[in-house]
Amino acid sequence: MDIGYYKTLTTSRGFTYSYYFGIPSAKAVAELDPGDPPLPALLFLHGFPTSSRLWKHQAKFFQQKGFIVLAPDLLGCGESSKPLNVEAYRPSLVCRDIVEIIDHEHLETVIPIGHDIGSRIVSRLSNFHSERFIAFGFISVPYIAPRPQSKIDFTLKITRKMCGYELLGHLIFYAEPGADQLILAQLGSFFSVIFPEDPKLWVTQVAPIGALKSWLERGGKTKIASYLAPEDLAAWRQTFCRDGVAPALCWHKARLNAEDDGAVPLEKYPIEKPVFYAAANHDYISLSILGIATINHNCPNATIREFHGGHWLMLSSPDELNAALFSWIMDCI
Repeated sequence: MDIGYYKTLTTSRGFTYSYYFGIPSAKAVAELDPGDPPLPALLFLHGFPTSSRLWKHQAKFFQQKGFIVLAPDLLGCGESSKPLNVEAYRPSLVCRDIVEIIDHEHLETVIPIGHDIGSRIVSRLSNFHSERFIAFGFISVPYIAPRPQSKIDFTLKITRKMCGYELLGHLIFYAEPGADQLILAQLGSFFSVIFPEDPKLWVTQVAPIGALKSWLERGGKTKIASYLAPEDLAAWRQTFCRDGVAPALCWHKARLNAEDDGAVPLEKYPIEKPVFYAAANHDYISLSILGIATINHNCPNATIREFHGGHWLMLSSPDELNAALFSWIMDCI
């Protein structure tokens, strides 16, 4: 990501966000047909343990197509503020921060697209600020409907019964005291299992209860996926070494508290506006079969595309993903 496109904004909550604000080249603008409707700005929201640079392939592609690209480092990540108060990471509050950035840049027509934690924020943008957006995109992790009565123990029990292993056991570890220190002490081991060459490794070494902690305690190592560029890995490692892991883990501690979901009115649960879902058939935590069912249940105006890749589609299948997103976006406008 070109450092020259980065800006900062301190929101009304007092947190400073670093964000990529990519404008289309003069050549791209000149090639647009003046008779066509204006292109929306695209808001890309990343997940853990990454930053806005996760979207580098999408930023380059869509700027060349004439789009404005906005990609913030989420709270606790990249160069943005890193509070240690879990309350600061409540999705409803983060959504207000994101809207403030949009307003600061005077963007009127916007499509948010999320991955991982970013999918949760896009979900809540649809619940709390639907009028501000024309459509919503989800990569790997689908729309997450509010579940104010949700309990993680029940989710773990159900997923073990359905899939043979707990899909979210790693979240229990992330919320444990000392998890940040163990990850920091074993960064090489951690990144190798989060970005493995074989995505099916998550079935045994990440998703089950206790698996990720055990992997780190014994210093497990596996081949890192070839799609992960050394400079991206170095940047994310450097951030953790400089600022620690604890701020980013606050996202997962906040996720275990579903109280924030109770503020969403029932009529706001479905997304009536256009939705795009990129289902990753080799994501062994956010299973595509469950994601497709979720989208079909909650999003009546959905476009679903299946990809033969794992969790990190924007890195592993950028050309295919970008083409599918572009086609959908042009249909939306």
